[in-house]
Parts: sequence; C-alpha cells; structure tokens
Amino acid sequence: WTWIRDRGVVDVDKMKNLPKKLKNDLKLYTKKGSLTLDTELISEKDGTIKRAYRLHDGQLIESVLMGPYEDGRYTACISSQAGCAMGCVFCATGQMGFARQLSPEEIFEQAARFAAELSTEGN
Repeated sequence: WTWIRDRGVVDVDKMKNLPKKLKNDLKLYTKKGSLTLDTELISEKDGTIKRAYRLHDGQLIESVLMGPYEDGRYTACISSQAGCAMGCVFCATGQMGFARQLSPEEIFEQAARFAAELSTEGN
C-alpha cells in the first residue's frame, strides 16, 4: 500500500523492501489496472491534463486534472459512469448516451493514477 499510494510506485520490481516471493505472487495474482490510455491532451494555457481511457468493454471515459492553483491544490474530475444519460448538446460524453456505471476499481484507478503522478513530482 505504501509503495502505491504514498510513493506512486506501481512496478513491483521497484518495491525494494518486499520479499521476492511476495513480488512474484503480486505479479502472478494482481494487475496494475484495467484502464488503457486512449488519448491525452495537455493545455498549453494552464497545464490542465485531459485523458480518455478505454475500458475492458471498449467504452471510453474521461478524467481531468486541473492545477496547481495559487494555493498549490489540484482538482481531479473523475468519471463514475461510461456515457451519460443527460444528452447535453455541448458535451461529447452526453452525446454517447449512457452505457453503464463504472466499477469501484475503475473509479479508484483514475484518482490513483493522478495521485501517483503528483506524488512522484513532489506535490
């Protein structure tokens, strides 16, 4: 937990203080996540990062990281659904229609990826 959450390390081989058997078991019985990065856009204006992830069933979701703000904070917008039932004409996700609720793991992974990146950058 400390390696992933506090240090932002997801590569088991870089977790220096874990026993070899535990590392092998982690590689055998776990996976790093289910999100596949499809597209990433970084704003030249303010550094906002917008990502589209493809899910195991082919659905696309978006995650956005904004900041840092003047007080050093960041804000992450995390998807909890694939698609949206609202149908807003200005929103690409709304135009896709509603597909399904995301699993807790899919929601967590979006936040964990941003948190890990910020942690390795010292934020």
